[in-house]
This record gives sequence, structure tokens and C-alpha cells, in this order.
Amino acid sequence: MNFRSLPKPLRIAAIVAVSAVLLLSTIISLFPQVGLPTWGEIFRFAGLNETVDSGDYPFSVHYLDVGQADCSLVVCGDDAVLIDAGDVDAFLTIDSYLRAQEIDKLQYLILTHAHADHIGAADEVLEHYEVEHVILPRYTEQNMPTTTVYEDLLFALEESDAHVHAAQVGDVYTLSDFSFQILGPTKDYTELNNTSVVVRAVYEDTAFLFQGDAEASAEADILETGLPVSADVIKLGHHGSKTASSAAYLQAVSPVLAVIPCGENNIYDFPNQEILDRLSDMGIDCRRTDRNGTIVVASDGRRVGVHTEQ
Repeated sequence: MNFRSLPKPLRIAAIVAVSAVLLLSTIISLFPQVGLPTWGEIFRFAGLNETVDSGDYPFSVHYLDVGQADCSLVVCGDDAVLIDAGDVDAFLTIDSYLRAQEIDKLQYLILTHAHADHIGAADEVLEHYEVEHVILPRYTEQNMPTTTVYEDLLFALEESDAHVHAAQVGDVYTLSDFSFQILGPTKDYTELNNTSVVVRAVYEDTAFLFQGDAEASAEADILETGLPVSADVIKLGHHGSKTASSAAYLQAVSPVLAVIPCGENNIYDFPNQEILDRLSDMGIDCRRTDRNGTIVVASDGRRVGVHTEQ
């Protein structure tokens, strides 16, 4: 910009403005401890890039369309993490997607809780893929699952070479270029949904939150821990049910995008309209697998972009 062409008052104002921006940029970049917003937080307010190609971004999360079930794939470089494994009929979908991404090895398989729509195809994933680590909730005698699907998973774990970890709140798992932290479950719940392993994945200045089926009471308990929950993207708990995604929790997370895995015309009428209205009122963009198909959200470390099948 040619400041000399401006009238003197405007020239002075422009120079002051540019100087202020440069000073602020320097402070944000070099002195994060002063408490100003990070670049990730600033870019979050700029909205979503709707033309993202995940191949151009170093970090991506793929929310697979597996019907009324849940399965997310995190990819960064040579590292791949699968969070949940759909229902018992989901393996063909998961397998074809992983192969299309040229993935034959998983560093982590995180199974949030023992409902069939989250662990249904986990035994087949363990059978057909090299899995280094599996993270599960720690169950007690009072809430131990007894379903055939869970028994199939336990058998597959015995047959695999995977290292099994019980989720511990606060634990951080570091891969080559990103990390994730366990936020829940914070206690031994009798409601299986609340035993969900809640995970916050961080790539540079961006963060992604995976809620499993954790409901409002579990959300409140997570907030009480004081662990960071802020995220650019949240996969809503319990498929958008009104039992999850409390206003207090969403406000603390402050996402730019919410992703809802749900089946078309599902019998539960998920997502609940109350939750959709809440997202709208809070200015949170929303994508759902029943309408958008598989959803891919990618990050360049500062800003996220989204691509959907539909």
C-alpha cells in the first residue's frame, strides 16, 4: 500500500494500524504466555474452509459414514488412529476406506465403550490389521459388559499382538507429529454411555474432541477436572442425543464445527432438534453423516477445513 498517496490524517492512522498489527503478531507468535489468543483460536473465528482437500493437509480426521454407529479415523503422516469401529456390519466399509487411504497399520485403536455400535467390527479390524495399541475403558464388576459382541472383542484381543491400555484421565499419548489426551471417563459409571473414553487430539494449534457416547453428567465431570477441552471440532456425544452436548460443555469447548454420526431415518430420531437448535444458537456449524456421508476435516496446524461426500 502506498501510504504517501493518502491524506496526512489517514496516512498516520494507517501507519499506526499496521504497526499495531505487526506488534500484536509478534507478541502472539513469540510470547504465548501473555494470555492472548493463539493463532488457532484466532483462525477459529474465521470459519471453515469449505474447499479442503485432505491430501493437501498434514493432519486429517475422517468421520466415516457407518450408519447409526460411530467410527473416526485420524491420519497424520505415517500415523493412523481409529476411534471406534462401527457396528457388526461395518467392517467392509471400514476396510475399504482404510485401504483407499493406503493404511494397513494402526498405531492406536481406541474403543470408547462397549456398545455394539462402537465396537461391533473391532474384532475384524484386529484380525485383518496390525494394531499396536488398544485403549479401552476400565470396567468394574458392577458395569462389566456381558454381550456377545464384547466377548468377541476380548477374544480378538487375546489373539492379537496389540498392547491393551485402560484409559486413565490425564494420560497423554504422543505420536510423530500430534498427540491425544484422555479426558474421560473420570469415574466408574453405571451407565455404559458415560464410561466412554473421551479423547482430545491436538495438532499444533488445532484440536479435535471425540466424545463417544458421553452424556451431560460425564461432560460436567470432565469440566471439573480442569483439563483443556477447547477444540476446533467436536464429535458430539451419543449421536446428537439431547442427553449429551450440554450448553455449558459446548461453551467450554467453543468449537467451530460439530460432527454428528447418525444413520439416515434412524429409529432414535437422532440428532435431536433441541441439540441442533443449540448448535445454531451458539453459532456452531454442523455436519452429519446421515446427510453428508463421510466427513473429512483437515488441519494445516492453524486452521481447519471440511469436505463432505454430499
